[in-house]
Amino acid sequence: MFFSKEGFAASTRDLADQLGVRQALLYKYFPSKEALLDEVFEKAFSLHWAMAWSKVLFDQSQSLEDRLTHCYAAQLDTEDGIALRLFLRAALDGLLLPGRRLDLVKEKLVLPVIEELRREANLPGLDAQPLTIGEFELFMVLHSSIIFYAMRTYIYGGPMTEDMRAVVRLYVSTFLKGARAGLPSLHGSEAPASLKLPLPQKYAVA
Repeated sequence: MFFSKEGFAASTRDLADQLGVRQALLYKYFPSKEALLDEVFEKAFSLHWAMAWSKVLFDQSQSLEDRLTHCYAAQLDTEDGIALRLFLRAALDGLLLPGRRLDLVKEKLVLPVIEELRREANLPGLDAQPLTIGEFELFMVLHSSIIFYAMRTYIYGGPMTEDMRAVVRLYVSTFLKGARAGLPSLHGSEAPASLKLPLPQKYAVA
């Protein structure tokens, strides 16, 4: 909470004052400010990614629409704005810590969804052909819309729709209709060569 409000330039002395402890006590548990921030990020983002909902995405007894709706609705249910603010501040400050979240988005969301969409379209699996830039950007149509939905509430101060799950399902169903129609074309001769390139290891994720 402290760094989400004050920013990462805030000193550990100010943090200690707010906690009502001596600065030396913080360094008893954390050898540096960087180690402290590392723990802050670990705690803030583990709420989203350590939950059982992430396993639902691999349960093919449910439709992909139901699974994605469940996962994103569950993520929004745990959002209180703190992790989102921390991530945005860290990214703007040029910190490397958000990289963990980027890797998790790719591992737990992008790869399994694109794998399934490829299978539906009778395209080669990811083991035969790596994730492409075009496929990644296609998925970001959905992911970025969910992130911005949260930003409208926790960053801009706007109201969140009462039936949040209905909004998430709208985003998901709209994405899947477009993705199922557009994914095969990304593998066709008409697709720009730049979108058919393998996704680089370091690539920006919302």
